[in-house]
Amino acid sequence: MIISLQPAAEEAMFEIAEFINAVHTDGAGARWIDKLTAFLKSYAKSDVQYVLCRNEDFLNAKLSCITFNGWVIAFKIMEDEFVVFHIVRGDLLQ
Repeated sequence: MIISLQPAAEEAMFEIAEFINAVHTDGAGARWIDKLTAFLKSYAKSDVQYVLCRNEDFLNAKLSCITFNGWVIAFKIMEDEFVVFHIVRGDLLQ
């Protein structure tokens, strides 16, 4: 299954990686992206139906949510594509 990120999710991913690099050793952000990608691959399965998000905005958009180290990843599986729409810190959601 193909994993793709919408522009908002891709921007968030790179901003998070830059922050991690600033706080930790150089290269930590790239390692975080690698771990995130492996995590997403483990969920990118066409034979599974995920429950919709509890967040009202994500629910209205019919997005499902998973969490990765405190980050909420809002996604939708469309045909043979796992599409990530948002990556948001979980404690910032209502």
